[in-house]
Amino acid sequence: MIQNAENKRIGESKISVPLLYTFAYMAIGSFTPYIAPYLETLGFSGAHIGTVTSAGTTMAIFAVAFWGGVYSKFTERKTGSAGTRNALLLAGLCIGAVIVAACIKQALLFGVVICLFALLYFLQPPAISLIDAFAVSGRNAEGDKGFGGKRAWGAVGFALGVFVGGRAAGKTYEGIIFYIYMACFLITACVLLYIAFRRKAEGSGPLKPHAKAEENTGSYRKLLHDKQVCRLLLCMFFMGGTNVANNTYFSFLYIEGGGTLAGVGIVMLLMVGSEVPFMAWCDWLAEKFTLQKTILFAMLISSARFILYGIGLPWWMLVLLFFTQGAVNGIILVEFVRYISRIAPPGCKSLAVSAYYVIGSNISTIVCQFVGGLLLDGFGADGVYMFFGLFNLTGTILYMIFGLHRS
Repeated sequence: MIQNAENKRIGESKISVPLLYTFAYMAIGSFTPYIAPYLETLGFSGAHIGTVTSAGTTMAIFAVAFWGGVYSKFTERKTGSAGTRNALLLAGLCIGAVIVAACIKQALLFGVVICLFALLYFLQPPAISLIDAFAVSGRNAEGDKGFGGKRAWGAVGFALGVFVGGRAAGKTYEGIIFYIYMACFLITACVLLYIAFRRKAEGSGPLKPHAKAEENTGSYRKLLHDKQVCRLLLCMFFMGGTNVANNTYFSFLYIEGGGTLAGVGIVMLLMVGSEVPFMAWCDWLAEKFTLQKTILFAMLISSARFILYGIGLPWWMLVLLFFTQGAVNGIILVEFVRYISRIAPPGCKSLAVSAYYVIGSNISTIVCQFVGGLLLDGFGADGVYMFFGLFNLTGTILYMIFGLHRS
């Protein structure tokens, strides 16, 4: 019976996990690249925009750590109901994000927008990061085997969101991105509720004895006492934030290069769409070149890419270089999660994924968003991307100095 329940969960993950990734990231794709132009229509300056987005990301630091701990506690339960509880937790975060987004749509004052963004980022980033933990968990699928293929659906969703959001904003008005965002997160919540109630009805069965012992030993203190984990997190810090901030500032770069706001959606569709094949190839690349060297390749490409953007390219050259985003994000977004979950101490896998999002994504994004906003006012989008390139280059050098590129 236990084996049958496990087979059902694996079969369920082949459908539900791709749906989760598709609609959750479609919400992000329709919102993040266009929130800066939307705020600009409210009369916000580049510094204002950088402050708003960095304030939200600051909240995400504490939120991801907090909800990651709650998620881990649910996983520590001695019965298979942990999967049901975790699915309900994720559904609640998605519904909460929808409610806050509706409030932001009505806000006009700078102070109110900052507060609401902070509240939104108390809910949205934990939902996204914990979907990764949900997907990579051995009880929801075959460990991290095939994780790249599942995560590729996130790239598909993000690309769809970018395209739909850009076309809709260009033909109607910028505020329509909120409605797309809310609809996508509501669908994500429905999928999670379906998973939760189906598991509750069928019963998940007991966990394996060794899984109980491992899960009950995890803590952030234990995780951060691991030297190799800390080194990898430091390298992630210099990589993750630029990729997130790129979604905010690329529209400025593209328009300064002679493009249009409506064209941003098409270009970012190509860029994000190029992540899909690279994510699908991650298992093959890791087997052929090792996971560690595959990450190093992506880091080198990312550094060179942003430095080249910083030179000041016309819009058509940005289009020609669309595939470089796939070579970077398509690998990094998958392999960093797999790398840190593999080297994490026993019982710390979900906490390791949360730590990756706190340090390698959120804290890094705060720096990139805030500094990017200041550079945008003083040096334009070219200065922003030159900073991104040098920031990535620092992480790449540290990655090699620490020997993390070795198997």
